[in-house]
Amino acid sequence: MSRPDAILFDLDGTLIDSVPDIAAAVNAMLREAGREEHTVEVIRSWVGRGLSVLMHRSLTGGDAEGAEIGAHADAIAMFRRHYKECCTDRTTVFEGGKELLQWLSDQSIKTAVVTNKPEAFARQIVESLSIRVDVVIGAADHRPLKPDPTALHEAAERLRARTAWMVGDTRFDLHAARAAGMKFIGVQLEGDQGRNISEIAAPHEPVFESLSDMHEWLSQEVFDV
Repeated sequence: MSRPDAILFDLDGTLIDSVPDIAAAVNAMLREAGREEHTVEVIRSWVGRGLSVLMHRSLTGGDAEGAEIGAHADAIAMFRRHYKECCTDRTTVFEGGKELLQWLSDQSIKTAVVTNKPEAFARQIVESLSIRVDVVIGAADHRPLKPDPTALHEAAERLRARTAWMVGDTRFDLHAARAAGMKFIGVQLEGDQGRNISEIAAPHEPVFESLSDMHEWLSQEVFDV
């Protein structure tokens, strides 16, 4: 198997468990808005489609319909204020994540974070947790969210990579990779909003239960080291 020039990683649910801090900010927003709070596990099932969808689901109890970019501006503003203060309080890098990224660097493979999380928060978390990647691309007004492949193409271009792979935990990562013409690697760490990514991945799209398992596969099957 040919090795790629770069590997792109989703952030939430792929490299980090950020849900405890996301849930804390969501519930702080809901309290401020006089709304009913939700459990961490319920909020976990709503993460992955971007901030506007998360706010819509939080305010409606899970209804994702009509959650357009720019909706619920007051809730988004409140969430941003709370999340800026707590976004690294309980967020952790998944086991094996830092070791994998260091190993890829040692193999001269460039890496990027490509996430639907607002870019300012993504950068804050990556820096605070000392996550070693070459490029961070997050949600911005000029760029559509995954599953649109625009962010993946931008990451590959900025890394000057002719061949890039995408690693993620949701169907949005998988569909973005396919649309970008990139190989997809799945990690089933926190689930895909109740649906197992392995159920929709093709046979040539491996899915791993840990980043350590992915690391072992890369070293044995791709890099032969």
